[in-house]
Amino acid sequence: MPKPRMIEKVVTDSGTECQHSTSILSDQHTNKVKPAVVKKKLVKKSLRKIHPAHTINGKSKASSYDRVSNSTCKKAKINGKSIYASIQSENDCDASSSVPSLASNFSGEELDSSESVQIPADDESCSYITEEECDAKETEPLTVSSDKADVFQPALRFSAFSGVPPYLNFCLHDEKVVELPWIIRRCLKWKLSTITPVVVRKTVVNSGFRVIKEPKDWIGTWGKHMKSPLFTSILEHQKVNHFPGTFQIGRKDRLWRNMQKMVAKYGNEEFGFLPQTFVLPHDLRLLRKHWSRRTTDVPWIIKPPASARGTGIQVIHEWNQLPRKKPLVVQSYVKNPYLINGTKFDIRLYVFVTSVNPLRIYLYENGLVRFASLTYSTEMNSLDDLYVHLTNYSVNKHCEGYVANEDANVCQGHKWTLASLWTYFLGLGVDVEAIKSSLSDIVIKTLLSVTPALNEMLKNNVANRYSCFELFGFDILLDSDLKPWLLEVNISPSLHSTSSLDLSVKGPLIKNVLNMARFQFPNNASSLSKEHLANYISTYFKERVCEKSSESDEGSQYCHDPSCSRFDLSEEATKKHEFYENIVQRAVSVPSGSCWTVQNQGHKVPTDIVEETNILDGLTRDDVQHLIETEDELSQSTGFTRVFPSVNSERYFRFMDKISYYDMLLNEWQKKFGCLGDRTLAIDYLKSHHETTKLS
Repeated sequence: MPKPRMIEKVVTDSGTECQHSTSILSDQHTNKVKPAVVKKKLVKKSLRKIHPAHTINGKSKASSYDRVSNSTCKKAKINGKSIYASIQSENDCDASSSVPSLASNFSGEELDSSESVQIPADDESCSYITEEECDAKETEPLTVSSDKADVFQPALRFSAFSGVPPYLNFCLHDEKVVELPWIIRRCLKWKLSTITPVVVRKTVVNSGFRVIKEPKDWIGTWGKHMKSPLFTSILEHQKVNHFPGTFQIGRKDRLWRNMQKMVAKYGNEEFGFLPQTFVLPHDLRLLRKHWSRRTTDVPWIIKPPASARGTGIQVIHEWNQLPRKKPLVVQSYVKNPYLINGTKFDIRLYVFVTSVNPLRIYLYENGLVRFASLTYSTEMNSLDDLYVHLTNYSVNKHCEGYVANEDANVCQGHKWTLASLWTYFLGLGVDVEAIKSSLSDIVIKTLLSVTPALNEMLKNNVANRYSCFELFGFDILLDSDLKPWLLEVNISPSLHSTSSLDLSVKGPLIKNVLNMARFQFPNNASSLSKEHLANYISTYFKERVCEKSSESDEGSQYCHDPSCSRFDLSEEATKKHEFYENIVQRAVSVPSGSCWTVQNQGHKVPTDIVEETNILDGLTRDDVQHLIETEDELSQSTGFTRVFPSVNSERYFRFMDKISYYDMLLNEWQKKFGCLGDRTLAIDYLKSHHETTKLS
């Protein structure tokens, strides 16, 4: 009979109990609930589960694509509580989180034709077909059913503003949208990537898309980061889940270099949240000098500069333990981590960036807390034990003492939700809001450190601002004083769901990320598809009918308009940008009341213009378009907090080499309407200007 695990309970203010397991028998962690198997024919061509292989140095090796078991992703009620059956995958890891992709692009190289894609045995996990099957099928294919058979979400959602094409509505992985007619839906193609997580596939399939291996055209994809020049191949109606250049924070060596530039400019007090780091071989002499000043009882953590999931990480304390022949990042080890039940943990924050210029940053309100499997020790002879010093799930899941946690609402086992950690801290009387504020500060400053580089790469490699969005994974460690330390940033954070706890966090995350990305029907859809789309909207959404322009096809008014998201400006907008970016920024700008007041400090700026001016006066068509996008995006941000721009984001302007016009615009918009929970006033104000600019 198994020995019972040790449980520590903390009673919170609300009377709930948080539990954390400290020990369990080694064979208990393998006891998993076997989900039901669903067998259904998806398309005419039967699909088999394939275990792909490829050859490296003449040897056949299994590929590490998603391995999906015969499991369904069902929501059920047990004892009155909603739970999720698990989606099983081989790895819960960050896929190529910091490598600027040598193998991935969108011109066909991301999925080599010689390799087999692993097809889930469960039909519901991925509607997988080839482009040839798409072209050959004139009749409507069989579709993926929802576990919530009687509940259908809308397939379309509409902007609060007239004349804006409808957005495609994404539902949860275990829901389904109302099925659009096949002639409309045939253009909803999602490009399959070798790293597309199952929860993303299920979400897009249940939202009306077809996941296709090598499509001739597509709307969206979720893949690896690409080299910046490859972004030039993205068409104006396509969206990818990365911005060019984000490896500047995704690689550990680049992250440190960028942080050091900010420390040199603004001081360690503002940007000293990354542990002291040395990049080898470049910093070898500096490291040796620093090492000689310290005793041998000081541990260091060494990492490859572009690895993920704990690969290649060691904790050392002697100089002769340091590898010499490969690039490394050597980081000062945080010796005094905050411990819960004697074990070390870190926090995975999910950060969503929808735009670089203007910079819009959202912080997901939930996340993951990952624990080391064994009790923490400062003894030097424990440094070899990764289960003591590393918190990566992909490392600790192999430990005999690892305890899985299936309940997202309970503080037990070696993985919690971030919401559960906040509950635990509140029970101890910890100031949770102060920690959240510090976390937001780290996120904003980290992204500000690379914003100039991202803006430059975006201008040079991307045709319009519609094309890119990105979800980041920030890994944070709290020390014994509850000070947060940034460990690394993942540009392809793990979305694999190995438990119901994972799925409860990542399922809603993906749904809301895709909705905030604002996908629209492609403007290159066939005339017949556009015509049917217009008929569909006029039948079911009569109040949303709008007139097409004289030179366009019927239905084009309901498809993405690339001209609204290009970077070129009208003459009127150019003059306004020049005034605020070139003249105003040479003056000293200070907040004053509800408007941006500019005071002349000896520069040759016309006094009558400079004494007081508000950027919201005389909104241009381009201004209105940016504000509409911002409001439509904000309307879908359930579960997220926008941390930039925010009420106090103006204080971060001093960390910008150049304050962009759009950042000033959104800052003023935030100051005018940001404190309002109800966006009605903001929307009404913008509607009046929207109608005016349409007529002008």
